[in-house]
Amino acid sequence: MWLVAAGCLAVAALTLLLPTTPTYDPWAWILWGREIAHLDLTTTGGPSWKPLPILFTVPFSVFGLNVAPFLWVWIARAGGLLACVMAYRIARRLVGAGWYGVLAGVAGGLALFSSFKFVRDAALGNSEALLAGLALWAFERHLDGRRDHALYLGFACALLRPEVWPFLGLYGLWLWFKEPELRWRLIVLGALVPALWFLPEWWGSGDPFRAGSRANNPNPGSAAFAHDPALELVRRFRKVVIAPVKAGVVIALAWAAYMWLRSRREAVTLALGAGVVAWFVLVAGMTQAGFAGNQRYLIVSTAGVAVLGGIGAARVLQGVGWLGERAFGSARAGSLTALAACAAALVVSAPFIKEKANNRERVAGGLDHEAELWNDLKHLLARNGGKERLLACGGVFSGPFQTQMVAYELGIHGIAVGWKDTPPPGVVFRTRTVPNGPLVTKPTDDRYRLIDRYGKWRLLTVPPRGGGACPRASRFAPTATVARVPR
Repeated sequence: MWLVAAGCLAVAALTLLLPTTPTYDPWAWILWGREIAHLDLTTTGGPSWKPLPILFTVPFSVFGLNVAPFLWVWIARAGGLLACVMAYRIARRLVGAGWYGVLAGVAGGLALFSSFKFVRDAALGNSEALLAGLALWAFERHLDGRRDHALYLGFACALLRPEVWPFLGLYGLWLWFKEPELRWRLIVLGALVPALWFLPEWWGSGDPFRAGSRANNPNPGSAAFAHDPALELVRRFRKVVIAPVKAGVVIALAWAAYMWLRSRREAVTLALGAGVVAWFVLVAGMTQAGFAGNQRYLIVSTAGVAVLGGIGAARVLQGVGWLGERAFGSARAGSLTALAACAAALVVSAPFIKEKANNRERVAGGLDHEAELWNDLKHLLARNGGKERLLACGGVFSGPFQTQMVAYELGIHGIAVGWKDTPPPGVVFRTRTVPNGPLVTKPTDDRYRLIDRYGKWRLLTVPPRGGGACPRASRFAPTATVARVPR
């Protein structure tokens, strides 16, 4: 596994040569890491607190303003690669040795890699892909009999999402009686989980439970706003993987149930399926209760579905191989029959594979756009006197999804960047990240004057009385107003 981890880190490092930037939540974790290093943490105005990323972003902050964001994205991308490798390892293990096991592993890894927004989330620094990698690794360590390693990895998972807590609690209770030598470690880790979640939040916002209230205030478009949130989450989850993977899940679980009833075998596959359902039910229940029901929160279920889909594909080919062996009288003939069936399955699945391949340009375009936003923002700041001159304008405002990035580049707290109201005097960093997305200042608002535009950004100001150092002369027209800025 050390070689696997090193390989994932090496490949992830190479991806940093491509356009790279964090997205909203990771920007906040990187910002908070710097603030903790300076003993000046303020978490209000940002997303929910997550302890594990901060354990990386605090030491990463010493590498400087421009390097720290890349270092966190490096870890997040390595976590996504680790998840795909672990899906391969577990699917291969549960099917067994030989090329059927390899096929199961490859199919499981590819199913996870191609699942809905998996690449996007990992590439932009979200933590869910890393969670999938750690969870699958913990599962493998448990199967290896290293319950202590499984406990440590489960603890790391519990620092990424609170949904892990009940699962880790039940596992810890089982270990308490099964592995008495781990009891002191169970006590210590059990105390560290709430301490690392609540105490920094208490320091940063004055409310140790702010993360829960923030999660209970979902963004527009969340499944929580549907008439039946849990049912809406089911509908959305159906689109996470392609149809052949879903068929493979049904086959894998049906075969496992048959083998367990017949000879008490395949219990691990059934346990994996139960874990998929349990995680989904927990997230759906929380969504029904009003928490944000983003599909990426279902990543543990998605990872399990990918593994089961790979297992199902191998079981089908094993069955075809068995029929070929019975029909033609040799094991070699059975293998050739299975290979022919595999080729036929690829042909049948070609439309689904093509659909995923066609999505590549859209995903790459989204990643390029995010990277250009950060790059263009840095150039915009440099062109207009740097952060000190712009902060002299008064209030700072940006779009809701750019507040943490702007705060990081200006060296201020995330809460200091507004977006709902833009009272002058102040400076506005305006962009549009999605069609018809929020513009911060409306085109009919003639208070703010256009100062500069660079790439995807527009810079507008209302200088304070006396002007001060705040830039006020437009590069385009002295009287240019927001209404004249192209939308």
